[in-house]
Amino acid sequence: MERATEKPGSGDRFLANLAYLVPGYQGYLHQESRQSEDARLRHRVLGRIAELIDILNDRVRIMRDCTLDRGADQLMQRIERLERLEKAVRYAPYGFVGFFDAPEVTETFLESLLELDLLLFQDLDEVIEKTRGASFPPATRSGFEQFFADVDAGIERIETRLVRRDKLLGNC
Repeated sequence: MERATEKPGSGDRFLANLAYLVPGYQGYLHQESRQSEDARLRHRVLGRIAELIDILNDRVRIMRDCTLDRGADQLMQRIERLERLEKAVRYAPYGFVGFFDAPEVTETFLESLLELDLLLFQDLDEVIEKTRGASFPPATRSGFEQFFADVDAGIERIETRLVRRDKLLGNC
């Protein structure tokens, strides 16, 4: 992010202010705490994914109670996709040598990482709230299709953010 009109040193204040928005971000500034802060962030991501899985499992129970087994099976496929994603986050290597071993990282890099982290949690929050708030079971076939499309789009955004984040860390 280029900020041509900023005064020298104002980026440091910007980063310090952002540290209040994202727990753990402050730790990325210091080499000795990067791995533990990344682990903490991954733990938070896992918690949000688990919350989404719980909501979807509840929707599966509702569908089975309404004898909508085909829809329940389709929803179970989404849950399995989330469980694979959950495993990928849980067992991700903590060996991003460039990031974790670098004595210093640039402000631009930290801003990019922060942006990805913020967008990741925004996507997680959106899909959770949309899924939780959806009228369920939908009254029409198109309602079911929209519900599945929303869940799929949310999972896709989360996967994309995590892949981009891992690539960014790997290319530091």
